[in-house]
Amino acid sequence: MPRLRTKKPVIVLGSGASIPHGIRGMDDLANWLRENVQPADESEVDAWALVRTALVAGDHLEAALEGRALPDSLVVKIVRSTWDFIAQDDYSLLKSAITENIAFPPRSMFAGLFHSTNRNIHVVTTNYDRVVEYAADTGGYIHNTGFLPGNVRRADGAENMIFKQGNNLARTVTVWKVRGSLDWFSDPHGGVMSLPMTSELPDGLVPLIVTPGVSKYQRTHDEPILSAIQGADRVLSIRRCVYPHWYGFRDSHIYPKLVTRCRVHDTPILVAARTLTPEAKDFLKNNAGRRYLTLEYHENGTMIYNVEYPGGVAIEGASYWELPSLLELIGY
Repeated sequence: MPRLRTKKPVIVLGSGASIPHGIRGMDDLANWLRENVQPADESEVDAWALVRTALVAGDHLEAALEGRALPDSLVVKIVRSTWDFIAQDDYSLLKSAITENIAFPPRSMFAGLFHSTNRNIHVVTTNYDRVVEYAADTGGYIHNTGFLPGNVRRADGAENMIFKQGNNLARTVTVWKVRGSLDWFSDPHGGVMSLPMTSELPDGLVPLIVTPGVSKYQRTHDEPILSAIQGADRVLSIRRCVYPHWYGFRDSHIYPKLVTRCRVHDTPILVAARTLTPEAKDFLKNNAGRRYLTLEYHENGTMIYNVEYPGGVAIEGASYWELPSLLELIGY
């Protein structure tokens, strides 16, 4: 197993990392969209019927939407409904974090990685929610998602921002949100801002989130998502260790960079998941290089895969695929 502190890994988080905090996953989102997106004109009705048929047939959400020529008006409804769905869970989590001592497992990982000379941890995530930000905040660390501080936050000049505590660099968790964030919006004039989290969409604002499937290509050349993708590319290119947690290896923004780092440069990678997706299994078989360790749920504990045991070996009695148990194993 890589020594994570000295390797200064980049952490890659997928939607499964948020589920323990009450953020519902992609299957629940698919069901929500299927029941709540209401197409209007004939073009919307026809396009959405194809998507609903694919979802009913068992396709995951991204597969159901991939390659569909959806009308722009329908994409707007999907984005809005997606925001409504996830924002409810995120806002509930925020209220709980204010009044309760919630154990955010990423916070323990941050504490372990900061127990060194490292002053900046990089997290790349496909998640819209703010679990990483809440974990950083409750741990006493600064989080940076590319916006200047404040209540109405702008991105102008944020790339040059340096946080300090006294005369020292502050311990900062930099979060590269390659599919956008629940608190990112565009205003009626096309301006970009980040606002405090709420459960209701502010009037006149459009969520800056990239929905799965075809619409994800429509905003990736716009700010602030473009800068997030470019920042993720940079850290994935230079970091000496990668730790994907509950990441499905389906994202077109992150996956190609992981292939380059691991298959070409043999970068160490530690993968943890409740259930490996077919895409994750394909990555491990063909692109993970030689220095990989994968931890997956097993009915008696944990299934471990590496180059010596590509078919897996069961370790009984511990759920190392779960972040708290894994952190205990590696001493965080």
